[in-house]
Amino acid sequence: MALVPMKQKATRKRPGAKDDWGNVVSEPSELVMKCRAEETETVVQNAVGEEVVSDVYFLFEKLADIRYDDEISYTNELGVTVERTPIKIKPIRMPNGKATLTQVYV
Repeated sequence: MALVPMKQKATRKRPGAKDDWGNVVSEPSELVMKCRAEETETVVQNAVGEEVVSDVYFLFEKLADIRYDDEISYTNELGVTVERTPIKIKPIRMPNGKATLTQVYV
């Protein structure tokens, strides 16, 4: 059970991958995940260290399998859809070291 209510749903779209010879290594996939979406503008540092503005951040349960090349799609209650790649992925850990939430800025 999560520490915060997970009332929204986001879709993680993972692109397929090919090896150096053009053979398919993994197929494209989609996964619908429960989350908590907060639509606030926040200045965060991306993976390169640059400061960028994030419009939405998500809280996912446990250590979510989300990568920087995935695309996160979310539709709010008004029907506005946000489709972006993650800017920053940050696991939130308890004092014992176990990841309880994953925070993803897009």
